[in-house]
Amino acid sequence: MTTGITEILISRPNTAIVTQSGNDSTASIGGYPFKTINGAISAINSIGATGITILVYPGIYDEKIIMPPGNSLRGVSLLTVIIRQQNVTSNTTLLTMGENARVEDVTLMLTSTNHVNLTGVAFPGTTSQTAKLRTTSITVDNSTASTTGTSNIYGIHSYGTGNPFDNVDAIRSSVITAKSAGLGTKRALLVNTNSHKFNCRDNNFLITSAGGSGSYIGAEVNHSGSQLVIRASTIQGVTADISQTAGTLTIGTTNLLNSNANNLGFSTVLQPSTIIWADPGRLPTSATRFYRPGTASVSTTEVFIRLSQKAIIKSLSVRSLTGPGTSITDTWTVRKNGVNTPLTISMTGIQTSNINNNTSVTFQAGDSLSLGVTTGGNTNTTDTVIQVDIF
Repeated sequence: MTTGITEILISRPNTAIVTQSGNDSTASIGGYPFKTINGAISAINSIGATGITILVYPGIYDEKIIMPPGNSLRGVSLLTVIIRQQNVTSNTTLLTMGENARVEDVTLMLTSTNHVNLTGVAFPGTTSQTAKLRTTSITVDNSTASTTGTSNIYGIHSYGTGNPFDNVDAIRSSVITAKSAGLGTKRALLVNTNSHKFNCRDNNFLITSAGGSGSYIGAEVNHSGSQLVIRASTIQGVTADISQTAGTLTIGTTNLLNSNANNLGFSTVLQPSTIIWADPGRLPTSATRFYRPGTASVSTTEVFIRLSQKAIIKSLSVRSLTGPGTSITDTWTVRKNGVNTPLTISMTGIQTSNINNNTSVTFQAGDSLSLGVTTGGNTNTTDTVIQVDIF
């Protein structure tokens, strides 16, 4: 006896089938298929069910989704299962993750021709700890709006209170693209609002601008006490690839395509490469001098290191055997192509060490790196070692 397609689509316990040919009026969990995803969600919510998989067959589903807690949604193919909202005229979130929910193998598309606030996927509550987003393609796009209007555009927005362990990732194996124009905050990934942690890996984050002077950043953490951890990913922004505006941003085995961290610091999972300068003697007083790579006395001649590829210079630190002395300040500055950068650090009085982890500088291929020091009168600073991280 041959099994018919109807028999395949029904008789699946704990599964709500969704097909373009379904009927929400006659459908049931484990029975006949639903026509809409929200039809299946309504059935789940009506009985407070958990452990149900919403299995979505190929088609375009023009719906906004709020995932019911403790359940999952899975498309049979990332390529052919599309959940979308097109040309919306009001603030819209396409998918809101529920506690302990899972969504995978779907394409999510949210578009507008207007300046309204758009969010592809929202992680509220403790969902950054309990919910999972896997193998998805997310596009949020209002790039045809005017270049003078204002809207906030987020591919993924996490604003809850979850604190997952390091091995728990909220999103994996996904492509997140945000396209916009005009003014406002534009992010492929944004973590803010509450103190919480958001982990992700194996993703591509891209944000593009069709014009306008808004802020276009690939991934940002912007709340004191929040943590954003990104591993094995690629990030590309316009204003910057990443931004540790407030809180802590940690990246590992991640490619920043424009080598731009918004002139701010960030942390790395693995120890980055370093460049070290050292002077084994006492620094001259009331002078501006330049260090040579390795160990040598400072000089009036600026010595440059040519970078063969684009990079971010960060984490300027200094150690010495003795400090400058009472009321005396010495200042070290990273220089780019012979010009001072904001990456600088000072020691005063009896200080013998200091570090600046809050500033970064982007260098392009062919740029020259050097280190200068300006000393106070009668400085006693001796045996200095200065180090920067290069990412």
